[in-house]
Amino acid sequence: MRQRRIRLVLAVVAGAALLFSVAATRAEDPHERYGASPGDFDLYLFSLSWSPGFCEIEGDRKRKPECFAGAALGFQVHGLWPQYENGDYPTYCDRSRNFVPGASLSIARQIYRDKGLAIGEWRKHGECTGLDPSTYYQAESALFHKIRIPATLVAPAQALRATPREIAQAFARVNPGVVEPEMVSVSCGRGELEEVRFCVSKDLSGFRACGEAAPDACDAGKITIPPLR
Repeated sequence: MRQRRIRLVLAVVAGAALLFSVAATRAEDPHERYGASPGDFDLYLFSLSWSPGFCEIEGDRKRKPECFAGAALGFQVHGLWPQYENGDYPTYCDRSRNFVPGASLSIARQIYRDKGLAIGEWRKHGECTGLDPSTYYQAESALFHKIRIPATLVAPAQALRATPREIAQAFARVNPGVVEPEMVSVSCGRGELEEVRFCVSKDLSGFRACGEAAPDACDAGKITIPPLR
């Protein structure tokens, strides 16, 4: 009986610690709106991760396969995120829709670097779109193939230096009539390029100006663009 009580106490403590950890994690980002209603948002952010930058910032530490020598990966889909005009964003909107069918994952595998990321993106962001998983991944695939990558960022053999504005302008130049610099937001970490994000209209018909929905997450100065591995 005493051992059972001890196990019960330990389980309660562990559960409380987990809840505290989750709450603390969410509290780190005041812009997150957990459990909002699906379909209640203003626009999308379509995020492309720069794999070498991701590896430098956190991928190496997590021993991600895309970070191994010879992987030679550049821009990869990170996710399609519902967003509000003021910079807030909804997450985990319908926990009853956690399951991702195999047919949907076959679409996701064409653009995501790993299955776990594809599922995680659906659960955190996709649930909030009001779309089904297959339509969500198809929308990401369509956007990914719609964007041309500047030649200098396709497979750089050495590190480059540029400001976030210069990166946005480079994408606009190779996507005339489709992308303008104001439609692009650049994210970095430790002074290195991490992601390039594109603001997309809610009906997925095209790209739009970001405004306050996606301010650049980098300082105005130049950042490093790590080369392919």
